[in-house]
Amino acid sequence: MKDVFEIVKNFKKNKNVKPVILMGYYNMIYQYGENRFLKKCKKTGVDGLIVVDLPWPDNKIFANKCKKNYICFVQLLSPTTSKERMRKIINDSHSMLYYISMLSTTGGKLKISPREILQNYSKIKKMIKSRNKNLVIGFGITSKNISSFKASDGCVVGSEICKKISESIKKRQNPVTNVNNMVRKLKSKII
Repeated sequence: MKDVFEIVKNFKKNKNVKPVILMGYYNMIYQYGENRFLKKCKKTGVDGLIVVDLPWPDNKIFANKCKKNYICFVQLLSPTTSKERMRKIINDSHSMLYYISMLSTTGGKLKISPREILQNYSKIKKMIKSRNKNLVIGFGITSKNISSFKASDGCVVGSEICKKISESIKKRQNPVTNVNNMVRKLKSKII
């Protein structure tokens, strides 16, 4: 966690206008201590959190703590989320939601077509449109297929970013610089 916060802090020194959303598991937050973790997030400039193993409604208390600290807690939606549950999640969500594009593990290849993902995405987007919230797509999004998702509010490319950070550290290169360059290339494919 110390390294993650240090990377965020260094990134924010150079690009303080760019939002940083951390993605991880609740156990790390729990072990660190929720309040201590949120205080460190706020101090280093973390803008949001995606906690993949803390689903709604179990995340309500922690999500409210995030909101009080001006940190967006990003709620998750999947292809198997019922419409009734989806409405409740949208109602409790902050400014961003994450649509998990397919049932798979992170870093996996797309198992369905981008067209099918965007059809599901459009249905959800209609449900949140009047609430002025962003909906991002993740799972299976890579530098090779990201241009297919230009119509979305954003794309999560977490696995490739993690690989770039690990590769940079192994090669004793600056991970912030390398991730910035990678994100610039990804962005150029969707603008």
